Amino acid sequence: MKHVALLFLSVWLFSSSLSANPSAKPTEIVFWHSLSGQLGNKLSDVVGSFNNSQTQYLIKPVYKGDYISALTSFAAAFQAKQSPALVQVFEVGTASMLAPSGVIKPAEELLREHNKSLPKESFFPAVRDFYSERGQLQALPFNTSVPVIFYNADLLRQVGYNEENFPKTWDEFELLAAKLQKAGSACVYTTAFPAWIQIESFAALHGLTLIDSRTHQANFNHSAIVSHLTRLKRWQNKHYLEYGGRTSDATVLFTSERCALFSQSSGSYNGLSELVKFHLGVAPLPLDHHISAHRYPNVVGGAALWAIRDHSNAEYAGIAEFYAYLMQPKVQQQWYEQTGYIPLGVSGIYQSIETNSQHPTLLIAEHDLASDPHFVTARSIKIQRGPLNFLRTINDEAIEAIFAGIKTPQQAMDEAMLRADYAVMRFQRNTEWA
Repeated sequence: MKHVALLFLSVWLFSSSLSANPSAKPTEIVFWHSLSGQLGNKLSDVVGSFNNSQTQYLIKPVYKGDYISALTSFAAAFQAKQSPALVQVFEVGTASMLAPSGVIKPAEELLREHNKSLPKESFFPAVRDFYSERGQLQALPFNTSVPVIFYNADLLRQVGYNEENFPKTWDEFELLAAKLQKAGSACVYTTAFPAWIQIESFAALHGLTLIDSRTHQANFNHSAIVSHLTRLKRWQNKHYLEYGGRTSDATVLFTSERCALFSQSSGSYNGLSELVKFHLGVAPLPLDHHISAHRYPNVVGGAALWAIRDHSNAEYAGIAEFYAYLMQPKVQQQWYEQTGYIPLGVSGIYQSIETNSQHPTLLIAEHDLASDPHFVTARSIKIQRGPLNFLRTINDEAIEAIFAGIKTPQQAMDEAMLRADYAVMRFQRNTEWA
């Protein structure tokens, strides 16, 4: 009889453990993102690897269109109290996520609550500081990039250029443009994301401030910026430059071999490599030595992952687990080698990435995002000072007016500055930012 009782007790304990075990149905975490095509496939691979690595959580990625569409959809969903638990937001959407307060669950707070380590001392300082507020990491940098120059290495070789003597200044760049045109190039240079690369990045690399951190006033009509845009307009008139549109619209001008030089996000490297038939070269953006001989840290591009308030503790535990997974050195190395995006860092726990990798964008990123004693000057462009997603649109419209011949560079940037000042003023008032 004693053995029978023990048997029933064992069966009861086993069945109870099955009914109490939630692992049979993992916690689902909806993740909105904006990566499509080759990058979307790589994102699916990373998420799939995480989901297969454990049984408690299931990340469900949902493509929500480009960055602007995704941010707009998120704003509507948040107001309707139907937001996802996790969302990818591009760098110029940072202010929208931080103000007003109460939208997000800060990454550092979330990781701390779930006993996950955060090796932020190993992050690139520029990347870590960009997504931090009062020293606390607010979002996890995910697909970080810097603007670079891609080039048709086969065409450049024909006119005597390679990675060793690629132009380091805009003056040298113009000499190359003349040689390429003489050799028969229909278009020498085009650019994606014109406002990001030709205004924001140009300003950062030369230590210029676009938004004053004290007065919050725009400085878009700085003489150096107007001079650079005047140069680009002159290049357009000489058929060195062909305007291809906003965002990545100009990509086809490069992949079709119409234009030999193309400024774009470093995160495009792997995708471009698969599209073009020629040897793909990549180099840092040039400097204008008439403005500064010192190269300041570049702006941070790409996007980060934001956890959203008012979700369950189980979802937050899953996001913390996902963050911890993504921060592993081996995952960081795989992610950037397969995409061209920049890892979280190359020092500390990420030292092996620099040692083991030969990816051509890494050295450029390491140089452009390095710690710098002048960094505090250049970083006043920091996005949290205003609604830069809207300010970028203002500058895109100004650039289009210049290339269309509607306004001179000075007129366009004077007007852009006035519009930006009004936009920042409204942002400050509506969000009650000091």
